Amino acid sequence: MGRPRKPLALKTGDMKIVDIQKRQQEEEAVKTNSDQLDTPPDWLNETACREWDRLIVDLKKIDILGNLDINNLAGYCNAYSMYRKASEELDNADLTVKKQTKTGERIVINPLIDVQKKYAEEMRRFGALCGLTFDSRLKAGIMKVEKQQDEIYEKFGI
Repeated sequence: MGRPRKPLALKTGDMKIVDIQKRQQEEEAVKTNSDQLDTPPDWLNETACREWDRLIVDLKKIDILGNLDINNLAGYCNAYSMYRKASEELDNADLTVKKQTKTGERIVINPLIDVQKKYAEEMRRFGALCGLTFDSRLKAGIMKVEKQQDEIYEKFGI
């Protein structure tokens, strides 16, 4: 399997005008509506729904998500909710716990730390897919600026 394809705005090599126009048409063809993003999925808990509502305001401003991204955003919000829950439980617990083994008792890291780390990693993964990282927002910004510059060039030839 090859590398993921870069958006046209991020291409750095020389391209023929025909290829640029083709890529622009391809990118426009895959844009989707975002009307279903207004409400979070029913299966999200209250904390995840609050996070959804908080994020969707800004995500709609940068216009990089569409209806096909609902599951990625819901996955992020769910991971956020579970991360918060694990963190709250960890606040009231010791960082180490005693574990009974065949040879006696050992002190080990609290398993809640592993749960917390798991959900933090999920948040990072889904966040990158949804434009929640600085890098992914910067890439979207580059695409918007390039599009605006192209429109100005087409209109005025400047």
